[in-house]
Amino acid sequence: MVKIIGIQGIAGSGKTTLTHNLGKTLNATTIFWDDFDPISTAPSDYLEWFKTSGDYNDWKYDALVDTLQSLKLNQTITCPVTKRVLIPTKYIFFDSPLGYDHKASGQLIDFLVFLDTPPDIALARRLYRDFQPQAKRNDNDILEEIAIYLESTRPLYMAIYERKSKADLILDGNQPIETLISKLLNTLKVKEI
Repeated sequence: MVKIIGIQGIAGSGKTTLTHNLGKTLNATTIFWDDFDPISTAPSDYLEWFKTSGDYNDWKYDALVDTLQSLKLNQTITCPVTKRVLIPTKYIFFDSPLGYDHKASGQLIDFLVFLDTPPDIALARRLYRDFQPQAKRNDNDILEEIAIYLESTRPLYMAIYERKSKADLILDGNQPIETLISKLLNTLKVKEI
């Protein structure tokens, strides 16, 4: 039976890296929330959404949900965005920033891991990732990104931390990737998932 393992955390926590590495290590199928952005709808102004609604179900990711459902039903499917052929494997590792809080996709998650990465480390990782030389961005862009984080978006990140207690397993996002994989796989084995 296919089990969907969600990987949750803030931007820069290591979700994508862990998901990729789990897929490689176990030759397992991986799904990435961000891949579905172009064919999904989300609030256009995150800050306004956070102040007025804060409901993660405002994200409409129907194609993602359909993809997860097909895999859970043991059906091979082509990702509507990446065109990758996705086959059902024992574990499907799902880079799921909203975890259980997004009901449509969250109800399909069998086990949720929260990567508990300190906000400063996550911000540094995100800046390092987003501001590589080939990104054609400059120092002012970096300063602007930091200012936006400090002045307005930090509460959105902190809200994700407040939800970590809903996860089935919390892992220290500062640990080496090999350690994270080992701890997760040991937990899945012990819990017979």
